[in-house]
Amino acid sequence: MTITAPSSSDFDDEDFTPSSTGRANPYPGADRKEWTDRFAEALEADTSLPRSLIDAIAAYVPQPKQYVHRQDGVYRLKPQTLQEDGGLKILSVRAHGFAGSPGEYNERIRGDFHSPLRPDARPDYVLPALTTGRTAGRPAPFLTTTDPVDLNRQACLLDLMDESLNAADGDRGYRLVEDIEIYGQKEVTLHAPFVRQINEQTDTGSRIRAVPDLTAIKGANRSRARLALFGLSVRDIVFGLRPYAHMGISRKDDPRSADPTYWVPILANLLQDAFDDPDHPGHTIAMRAQNVATVPIQIIVGATNLEGFHNSVFDPNRVDHRRPPLDYKLAEKAASDLRAILREAVNYGELEEPERAWLAGEAPDPAPEPGEDLVDARDRRDRKLFDIVFPDSKERRRLIRRVLGEPAPSQTGRRHVDNRMRMISAVVSDGYGHRWNPRVLDGLLPTSSIKDATTYAPDVTWADLLASASRGDEKALETFIVTRGMHWLAEHKIVEADRGSVGAQTHELDDEAETRRIRRTMNSVRSALKVQPKRTIGLMRELAHAANTRGEPRQVDVDGQPLDGTRASRAWFDEAFPKGPARRRTPRPGPSDDPGQPEPTPQQKLLAARGTFETAVTHGLVKAFADVFSTAKELDDAATEADAVALPDNLTETVTKVLGDALAAARKDLLGLGTVLQVLQHGGSDPAYFVSECAVFFDEEADR
Repeated sequence: MTITAPSSSDFDDEDFTPSSTGRANPYPGADRKEWTDRFAEALEADTSLPRSLIDAIAAYVPQPKQYVHRQDGVYRLKPQTLQEDGGLKILSVRAHGFAGSPGEYNERIRGDFHSPLRPDARPDYVLPALTTGRTAGRPAPFLTTTDPVDLNRQACLLDLMDESLNAADGDRGYRLVEDIEIYGQKEVTLHAPFVRQINEQTDTGSRIRAVPDLTAIKGANRSRARLALFGLSVRDIVFGLRPYAHMGISRKDDPRSADPTYWVPILANLLQDAFDDPDHPGHTIAMRAQNVATVPIQIIVGATNLEGFHNSVFDPNRVDHRRPPLDYKLAEKAASDLRAILREAVNYGELEEPERAWLAGEAPDPAPEPGEDLVDARDRRDRKLFDIVFPDSKERRRLIRRVLGEPAPSQTGRRHVDNRMRMISAVVSDGYGHRWNPRVLDGLLPTSSIKDATTYAPDVTWADLLASASRGDEKALETFIVTRGMHWLAEHKIVEADRGSVGAQTHELDDEAETRRIRRTMNSVRSALKVQPKRTIGLMRELAHAANTRGEPRQVDVDGQPLDGTRASRAWFDEAFPKGPARRRTPRPGPSDDPGQPEPTPQQKLLAARGTFETAVTHGLVKAFADVFSTAKELDDAATEADAVALPDNLTETVTKVLGDALAAARKDLLGLGTVLQVLQHGGSDPAYFVSECAVFFDEEADR
């Protein structure tokens, strides 16, 4: 449930304390163990599931008291809780939002796995055979595999499942995780108990570890999206989770566990605490997943034909996937929201229609200023848009909240701030030569920006901010980067927001730059720009010059001076303004069931090798050639100063031969790289293709 703001006349901005989330805590936490046990006993009486699996199911059910009633002194499930449907006995409960996981046996993606009958089948891509579980020698309503599955093979299977579900999710035309974050889950998912048997190596040999799971029969993508909102994945369910560390809390007694009876109650209580406490390290997770804090789910706990349970359990038909109310690309949705605000501003007399059309990108400037260049003109429009979205009066703030359906200021958070910034970015780009991903401003404003009534001075121009920044004003530089700099960089495709959903992506891609792209967040870009203020100011002035002259921006040196004959590209930017080191928590060992961790999967090794090759070509190779020409120029300058020939004819034969051999080897390797690229793109490799003449040259030189 989402609580929207009451009528603007009912309250002022100050009526809500900044620490309040503005809605009742949706997280119930873990229930009292006695009621969880009573629920488990009642379920055990109505199904033949083993008690260990029943306890795992019960751990996911908050407030179990509502599903049982006392009958003849014994607690039993209420009739509506357990019902028969198509030969299956289905338990219907409201569970913690992180209950249930996607499964590799999903009927929709099974074709992506290798058949065991395939001659060239890769064992790691063949689904292990399923069978019906057994309790005391009799069939029971849960899935398991006929044989234990190797730890690393299981990791490969989960990777392939993720790739397949990603492709299936992309077909829907919108990003499901964002849809569920905003709207919650409206369709119930159906799950089956699955006891995974993981074969893993220990210091003393090997062991078979049983992992209880609730694999999705219907709603695999929805289950995966829910887990993602909690920062989880199916790998956490299978290979173990440290619940305190996951919520940002460091403590010694935080073992990694794949036992739901251990980690589920802890995580449930941590989420409940985090939601009410903005300073809690897990507050962001709790806020993001609040609309799926608990969800209705169905669990298959019985069947008419238990012998064939592992087949009949997949019989239920799939339901259509829900779409959001407006099936727009993110950029169009964001621009539509801002245009709605502009229309409402006209209705309230805040804007005249010609100015509204100009700001909306639908008409030219109705009042251009004489002598104004392109950058100054678009900056005037950009400032006006920021002023409209982050106004300085209570009346205008109320108008925006009402149009956007936002809650009271004290209830707003990251999602609302980023939404406003995307609105601005989407409409601002109409005035530039290239429309970019509006996520380019994501995360750059504090979460409390709406609560704090943040405003931007509409009369302070881009030139004013850079002038202040050049005098050491760090706040002016920060403001410029957020309100102008990121857009200016995006215009020239020097930075691009993380691709996000398919609908959010720009359609104008620079293929060459894309191949050299280093993935980084917009906060990483901002931080890198702030580290080198002089270079940043020089780059921004060069971008303004390029926009006014319709030219390509040049690179700038560390002092901010443009370098003739160069072009400021994404690859150059990532090298000139490098990412800072990532902060990682040091893992803390502790007692646990100590689930083993898989080795890197082939997909992970492929991604790492691909990145290493791209870096070797786009940075190592290019830099090597640049260094050769640079040192050649230094040699030429030195020869000129000495009034001599740099490499005279009488130079020793050995030096001349070595130079000739080295250049010949490099020339052959350059020709060979074309063949290597063809092989890497289309296959058909021969070991001889990957023999470097330069490597041979090095070996021969080393032997001399």
